[in-house]
Amino acid sequence: MTNVERAIPRLFYPKWEPWIVSLLAMVTGVVGGFGAIVFRWMIKEVHNLLIGDVLQKGPHPLLIFGPALGLLIVSLITHYGAREVKGHGVPQILEALALRGGKIRPRVGILGIIAPAVTIGSGGSVGREGPIALIGAAFGSTLGQLLTLPEKYTSLLLAAGSAAGIAATFNAPIAGGFFGLEIVLGSYQIGAIVPVFLAAVTGTTVFDAIMGSQAVLATPPYHVINHFALLFMMGLGLIMAIVGVLYTKGLTASEDFFDRLSLPFWAKALLGGMVVGLIGLFVPEVLGVGYPTMHLALTNQILWGALALLFVFKYVATLITIGAGGSGGVFAPSLFLGGMVGGAFGNLLYHISPNLAPHPSIYAIAGMAALFAAAAQAPFVAITILLEITGDYHLTAPVMACAAVSYLTYTFFTRDSMYTVKLRRRGIKILRGDDIRPMAAISVLSALQPLGDDAVSPSTSIHEAWQKMTALSRSFLPVISRSQGLDGIVTMRDIVAAMQQQDRKNNTVASIIQPLPKPIMNNDSLDEAIRYLSIYDVEVLPVQDSQTHHIVGLVTRSGVLKAYNASAVHAVDTAHQVEALKRTADDGIFVEVEIPDDSPMVGKQLKDLYLSEDALIVSVTRQQGAVIPHGNFAIKGGDRLLVYVAPASRREHVIEQLQAKEIVSFHGV
Repeated sequence: MTNVERAIPRLFYPKWEPWIVSLLAMVTGVVGGFGAIVFRWMIKEVHNLLIGDVLQKGPHPLLIFGPALGLLIVSLITHYGAREVKGHGVPQILEALALRGGKIRPRVGILGIIAPAVTIGSGGSVGREGPIALIGAAFGSTLGQLLTLPEKYTSLLLAAGSAAGIAATFNAPIAGGFFGLEIVLGSYQIGAIVPVFLAAVTGTTVFDAIMGSQAVLATPPYHVINHFALLFMMGLGLIMAIVGVLYTKGLTASEDFFDRLSLPFWAKALLGGMVVGLIGLFVPEVLGVGYPTMHLALTNQILWGALALLFVFKYVATLITIGAGGSGGVFAPSLFLGGMVGGAFGNLLYHISPNLAPHPSIYAIAGMAALFAAAAQAPFVAITILLEITGDYHLTAPVMACAAVSYLTYTFFTRDSMYTVKLRRRGIKILRGDDIRPMAAISVLSALQPLGDDAVSPSTSIHEAWQKMTALSRSFLPVISRSQGLDGIVTMRDIVAAMQQQDRKNNTVASIIQPLPKPIMNNDSLDEAIRYLSIYDVEVLPVQDSQTHHIVGLVTRSGVLKAYNASAVHAVDTAHQVEALKRTADDGIFVEVEIPDDSPMVGKQLKDLYLSEDALIVSVTRQQGAVIPHGNFAIKGGDRLLVYVAPASRREHVIEQLQAKEIVSFHGV
């Protein structure tokens, strides 16, 4: 054990813990502030090198090749250097928290500043906020790992680093702090609030001391004159929720489209970059981050028709940049898109009657906040950041109204944000607030008791049912008829009561059947099952197939609790086994595979799968949700298996053993 390892735990006595954590968070904030400065400088240098001269000369065909060259360089960096820096940064932070206790590889901090600087500087339509959050988070995580801190402190420093980066680049310490809490940690734990906000303030102070303190999108002071503006803002919130869904779904669809292309990774980058360059040739305002254009929209210097066109071209350019493998944030593009839609909405009201919207730009500001509040599922960040970057706190009420309505309406369509949707599709659920319910992640199939030989018919005598129930040591039996299927259940208590009455002793169970409540679906969770068991105040629920609508089995209150207990035991046991594999090989890798319908593995039980000793099945995800894998668990076509392989060089061998299709691979450390 090193001296550092001996010393650090001693510092974390209860009395000193808040001070030590806050000090480390401030150190992380300093690096986050300097990181934002270096990042901006690198973007400027790349921009001047690749497309600066071309843009100064006006539209020129050479502009097409700027984004193409930039995305080509980035694709090489992400493919051979660090795959984590591909995309928009924040999902990688959330994945590190969910899967690796906040641990991010140190190289991500280095390559994470180069790749997005090249993407943005060459004209890629992305923002600098996601990457700078990843840079700060990578340093905080690295600091925690160097000091061998427990996972909770490493995760906290990761959140502090991301907060510092956001606060510095936006000159918005309040929004930066909320970003670290609301988006990264997903909670407002008392022990996290002070360190995260200290990091945000430190990052902003360092940045302002060198670069100067000024609002990113300073606007003239607006006053809401029309008292009906609040209603119009709420209407705009409804529109922005729909736009938010389109933005989130569009990002995913774009990545899926490029993933399906049968082209080398570098060819995809070139193709996407050339399309972005072609758009930029005619609409150069959509290239890069786009703050100058946003400022024009906020000061009402763009006609409403041009606002609509800018929205369309920026939307397409952003989706292509991300889909083709670019590295950059989706935060700033969401502000750009929200500003264009909000500005167009305000101008439309103004053209109907100037009294309805004397200051159309107010709606552009509110639109920015509303789109980000919906797409990121982060209303506090959205509201505070728009007030801070514009410097106009007179707009607090309308911005809050618009953002709140947009946030709530978005949840009717989906609970996945633009940061979590890709992780959810890989089976990684990021829990937030009320979502933190362990049973919600477990499929009801884990507690399912199939209808089998234990069932009786309505014509079965009470005495025969009693004998069968006693032999099976059951407290109830399902009653199935040929015509109606599951009629209900008979319980031991009712059978005993009937047998005590001589005149009913030879009666059939049809006279004592207990009807069951409305069934739950086989794609529901244990959380839903326990909720309905409580609502109906019953011990047994029928389970219905969501496709055939046939009753496939029953779940009981005790069965649900046993399944949850089995899940907890499995999680602990699996964690120990993964750690054991990590000790044998440092370069372990998680591999998610899908079992094809025609695979020889279909129908086999897990205990019959002959996997190498260097592979471990961590989880199984079926269409209905996560299932607890045990020895007798039978594989079905379409099942997704998450497998940990150590060393990583054995990945192809394990995939071949499973005769499965690889979905994604990611490192465990």
